[in-house]
Amino acid sequence: MKSNASTLTERNQKTMKKKFNIGWGLTNKCNMSCLFCYSENARKNQKECGIEDWKKFVDRNHQYIEAINYGTGENSIIDEFFFFVEYVREKYPAISQALTTNGYVSERVFEDSYFFEVFKNCIDDVDISIDFNDSEKHGDFRGQATAYKWAKQALQLSKNLKKITTIVFVGCKDTVNKENLDGLFRLCKKYDAFLRMNIYRPVNSSSEINDKFILSYDSLIAGLQYINDNYEIVSLSDALLGNVFTTQESIKDLTGISSIRILPDGSIYPSTYLITAEYRNMYSIREADLSVLKFEDFENVEIPKECGGCVFLDCCSGGVYDRRILWYGTLAERDPYCPTRHGSKFPKISLNASKHSRISIHDGYLPTLFFKNPI
Repeated sequence: MKSNASTLTERNQKTMKKKFNIGWGLTNKCNMSCLFCYSENARKNQKECGIEDWKKFVDRNHQYIEAINYGTGENSIIDEFFFFVEYVREKYPAISQALTTNGYVSERVFEDSYFFEVFKNCIDDVDISIDFNDSEKHGDFRGQATAYKWAKQALQLSKNLKKITTIVFVGCKDTVNKENLDGLFRLCKKYDAFLRMNIYRPVNSSSEINDKFILSYDSLIAGLQYINDNYEIVSLSDALLGNVFTTQESIKDLTGISSIRILPDGSIYPSTYLITAEYRNMYSIREADLSVLKFEDFENVEIPKECGGCVFLDCCSGGVYDRRILWYGTLAERDPYCPTRHGSKFPKISLNASKHSRISIHDGYLPTLFFKNPI
């Protein structure tokens, strides 16, 4: 017979609300033209929802929302972004809010004192895109000559306001090398920021573009080894890399389970990168109820047969969902960066990341890698 205590625990678990970390693009507008953009095609010709739709969604679902990160497009372009962020903070202060920006937010807050106050009081952490610590290279990479200026302005602004700040870069052939990593870490040191890497995914239909940007296994491992030897790996929120290469607690992929993506037209997807029609949830924000929202494909993912007998089977479970789908079109395949695909049954390196408190909204919200300068 079960004890009263254990029965009570089970009841509490059943009544606990599952909370979501939401990546939300409020607008299709963007002032950059990145060849590697993961959302450009999905955002083309979309009819955007309005601020009343946004408010009604949060009003209806606030108890199921842990955090919102405003990304996809450049949200700070539109005035309604600031109005909405303030609305969420005032009505639902328990919801954490973050902004991923190309730096343009610094232009907006300098031109309007109201925007400055909203940014100061309502945004908890800031994610600023910089791929090269070089104005010309970064501008060319982002298709915007002013990109580096905006990004540095945003870094200074965030530092002045003592916000949790991260420089995020695309991990690809041209960015994961000693020279560029050293340059990015110098920027992090100057502006008291973490460094975060998002490994490029083949989200573009052009094989020429994918071949240009896809990061090889050897380059990824060499880059991580260099960072481990010269800087500090804080967290690998990645079901493969975090479990295989570090001593962190077991890292699970939360895609479509407690992590979702909303596009400007209100459509809901399981991942930042899985935003084509076949992965769309049947509901939009106009009627979605987060208490029952599910992406069945990601609830009980079978472990690939190739993973049988692996010592990391229980924690890794085949690796990152979106990488498996985007590389191979199926979850029946193991992660493209699995060491066993590259002639090694066991990891070549052992990285020194260990248990840590959550860094930012992105830490665990999507597969990503966090680093910092040593103290």
